[in-house]
Amino acid sequence: MTLRGIADAEQLATLTRILDDYCEQAGIEGSQPAREHLPRRLIALFSGGIDSPDDIRMALDNISKDFHTDLRVM
Repeated sequence: MTLRGIADAEQLATLTRILDDYCEQAGIEGSQPAREHLPRRLIALFSGGIDSPDDIRMALDNISKDFHTDLRVM
């Protein structure tokens, strides 16, 4: 994957697979707030130059942990 400012169809398909796989492994379902939050973060990561699937997964893991922690406080 390469960063070009806007993801092409192949990159979007890859990002979608990464997100779907990540959410499935983390037990995040479509109705959970994290499922709406993570795609925005994924695009921000990609737009910011993080384009390795492994790096994206690690970043999502950190974001997801922070998101779940914030929800427990509420």
